[in-house]
Amino acid sequence: MSVFAERLKELREEKKLSKQGLADLLGVNRVTYSNWELGKARPNFEMLNMLSDFYNVNIDYLLSRKNQKVFENEKKYTEEDLIIILQDFEKFILPFSLNVVHSSVPKYLNYRKNQRN
Repeated sequence: MSVFAERLKELREEKKLSKQGLADLLGVNRVTYSNWELGKARPNFEMLNMLSDFYNVNIDYLLSRKNQKVFENEKKYTEEDLIIILQDFEKFILPFSLNVVHSSVPKYLNYRKNQRN
């Protein structure tokens, strides 16, 4: 198994998410996500960015280029910060990206609300 696949599985398990749960949040089917964790496939650049943001790790960590999850000089953003950023930049996101964002954000917010209960 590749380092990428191992790290992806480790990060998902740290969040106590099932493969299906994470696939739903990302807007992909479970088989596609499972193939990433098994090292049979890799996500596209857009999905890699989403995974990096979701897990709050840098892409170099996911791709096994660095062992440090977050660069020391990177700021960790709160959920409020991310919502503001999404609202401000929504008009600049390509139409195909909007579909991913709009389908994933409600699922993610629902997940977070359920986590609090």
